[in-house]
Amino acid sequence: MKAEEVTRLVKKLGKSASFRNVWKEAARAGILTHNKTLRAYLDLLVGGGVLSVRTQDVGSVYPKQIYLVKSEKPRVWIGLGVLRRHGLNWDVPDTDIRVVPTDFGGLVRSELTDQILMASLEDCLVDELYRDAKKKTGTVSLVAAMVSTRRLDLPYLLKRADQRRLGRAFRLLFNRMLEITSSSKTNLDASLFFAVRARFLGITRQYVRSGFWRLVDDEKGTGTIGLGIIDGLRESDLILAAAKQLGETG
Repeated sequence: MKAEEVTRLVKKLGKSASFRNVWKEAARAGILTHNKTLRAYLDLLVGGGVLSVRTQDVGSVYPKQIYLVKSEKPRVWIGLGVLRRHGLNWDVPDTDIRVVPTDFGGLVRSELTDQILMASLEDCLVDELYRDAKKKTGTVSLVAAMVSTRRLDLPYLLKRADQRRLGRAFRLLFNRMLEITSSSKTNLDASLFFAVRARFLGITRQYVRSGFWRLVDDEKGTGTIGLGIIDGLRESDLILAAAKQLGETG
């Protein structure tokens, strides 16, 4: 993991960990080949609380930046407010955000926006289902809405779900949506149903073509957390949540 290797370089250089010195060491070790890429990693590491940075006036237009290892555990922001920034089309409070620990894999998939290091959409969805399973927040519909209408990094999503023992629950959610939308009949409003059907089946075809759908079909997944919540969702719950996300209903 390159972010972890950059952190080790900063620690090794100690008080000499200027951007220039880190870049020289990273290039020499073959870790990174572009200084803009190094800058992006350093910004993520600072945003994630792994590194701190101070500036030193050296009499030039650009001050010298010195990096220091602050923590070995990255942190990112997560929650409904972050999901909204990822495109959640629901009226949820922007203030529903919190800092959680992550690993370097989660860090490099995060996004620095308005000084907030947002966890990836996939990590947000896994965390939200876990929180609902543990605290009964009732936000499973939001998770289902995003899963049904957005193409996700499916291998990463299921890997993270398995790590939180939500692997079976997410696979059940995908399979339930496929079962429901594969039908051409519904007792729900036809315009809503067919809008969701077209979107989800279109996304599923992309997963199939890429070979990723086998991760849903061929792998059982780990854990039983969240299974009861997903199993309790009705066809109307899933279709109406996805339709709302698509803007087809209020």
